[in-house]
Amino acid sequence: MPRRITDICIACGSCQAVCPVDCITEGDIYKINEDECIDCGACQDECPTDAIIEA
Repeated sequence: MPRRITDICIACGSCQAVCPVDCITEGDIYKINEDECIDCGACQDECPTDAIIEA
């Protein structure tokens, strides 16, 4: 199941830096392209605010 980023995201970029398929885009709240996400969990492990959850 792909991940998604909730509104507690602080847009620090740590998730984007570790994504092996580059499916996370910048913004006020970062977004994960669920069609491209391979469900590796790297972003979720890296998030300092626990803003990333299973979709």
